[in-house]
Amino acid sequence: MELKVGSWSWAAGLPAVMLREKTAKKLGVHEKGRLLIRVPSTNKKEISAVLDVVKRKVSKKEIVVSEEVKKILGVKEGQKVEVEISSPPKSLDLIKKKLKGVVLTKKEVKEIISDIVNNSLSEAEVALFVSAMYQKGMNFDETVFLIDAILSTGNRLHFRNKFVVDKHSIGGIPGNRTTPLVVSICSAAGLTFPKSSSRAITSAAGTADVIETIANVEFSIKKLKKIIEKTNACMVWGGALGMVPADSKIISIEKQLKIDPEAQLLASILSKKLAAGSKYVLIDIPYGSSAKVSLAKGRRLKKKFEDLGKYFGLKMKVVLTDGSNPIGRGVGPILEMKDVIDVLDPSEDGPLDLEDKGAGIFLHVKRGDKIVKKQKILTIYAESKPRLKEALKFYKQNKPVDICHI
Repeated sequence: MELKVGSWSWAAGLPAVMLREKTAKKLGVHEKGRLLIRVPSTNKKEISAVLDVVKRKVSKKEIVVSEEVKKILGVKEGQKVEVEISSPPKSLDLIKKKLKGVVLTKKEVKEIISDIVNNSLSEAEVALFVSAMYQKGMNFDETVFLIDAILSTGNRLHFRNKFVVDKHSIGGIPGNRTTPLVVSICSAAGLTFPKSSSRAITSAAGTADVIETIANVEFSIKKLKKIIEKTNACMVWGGALGMVPADSKIISIEKQLKIDPEAQLLASILSKKLAAGSKYVLIDIPYGSSAKVSLAKGRRLKKKFEDLGKYFGLKMKVVLTDGSNPIGRGVGPILEMKDVIDVLDPSEDGPLDLEDKGAGIFLHVKRGDKIVKKQKILTIYAESKPRLKEALKFYKQNKPVDICHI
């Protein structure tokens, strides 16, 4: 069917079109179905788009296309396009294979990821892929294929500094905002730290959400490089960089489903590190009753990170930390940002559990300071009761701080 492009200016976030209800029935397509839009020319540009059906506003002989469709096809108002029902992409059959527990090949995984990036798969179909990964899992080779496929669809950063570092927590713990602290300290020490973060998936806030309360987190690659040249580091939302576009689309579906498949978790984190040009990577895996993983699962995940890191040539350290309780004083972007600032500011009394996710001794005075009766001199802190007992035992046995009267 040949239709004329309507005059609406409309951004949908993905290739989408609108048809009048009678026109849609004539084509035999339903709401949220897919249409193939083709420009009748020598090269015949075409794109698959999601359909919205309306009863009014759109005439029987026109099609309203989103700005995304206009940009890809280069069509203008009044231009004629060919419209037909889009055949289901082959990748949908591959997703069904995964749902049956079949191991996918490198070519098959790449086809699924390519179709996610070019919007050949609808949100429901991407959700099916996420569910397949969650239910059936992926073996080592499939996870490698997934990382390679995600990397191949986006941009990559390259730095001259040989000490390009990164840190990532698998998340899930309210208030666990250690990344801004680590980035600040490492960049001040002269390390290159191109930190791209996700928004929240299963917790109240992701690192990007927290930083966005005080600064912009969306930049072009060109602008990002200038920031890193000036400061040694950045803390940005990875979705705006175009480095791993497939990952951003999958995460948006995961957030709606409230699930985070292990294979995608591994691929999401490692593809970001590789795309950012990182060479030294620290992975934090919180475990516990309120965390994403138990201690046993955390240990298995640690091994998988280490194996994948070795495969891709990364110098990687993976640590397991107690995630039984929230960290810091606040939960949510603004309150978590306040905790970060309080820890970094020497004049503020920041939350100690965020300052050091382990056990240690915090000195409130330095040698030579005059003190008064009942003044706080030191604090022994830990992230859990067992750790606190160990810290107290260590203090009593070793007396690392000697308090004497002069």
